Amino acid sequence: MAAKWTASLKKPWQIRGWGLVFISGIVLTILAMLDAPADNSTSAIRTADGSTGCQLRVSAAELRVRSAPSTDAAQVEVLSEGAVVDGTTTVTGGFRELEGDRWAADQFLTPMPGTNCG
Repeated sequence: MAAKWTASLKKPWQIRGWGLVFISGIVLTILAMLDAPADNSTSAIRTADGSTGCQLRVSAAELRVRSAPSTDAAQVEVLSEGAVVDGTTTVTGGFRELEGDRWAADQFLTPMPGTNCG
């Protein structure tokens, strides 16, 4: 009986089978929740490829990107300060058109040196 007891104490930390699956699921869920943005928006930092000839740097802490040049238009993305995006020369009602038919407040977009955003 003593030999059986000591054999079970060799690896008390070892978790097998469904217990391992369950604990792994909990750990992964917690990590996913910690990594997720606080709201339902994306906070992507895009890298502008210069395809439009106009590159813009975001100067606001968070800049809401919309589907049309209006504050009533659907929000499609949130850009973080310092993000660089491709834009166009089109400005309508204080909104600048970005690549991909997206719009953002022009006052928070600074043209990058050497680009044509006129």
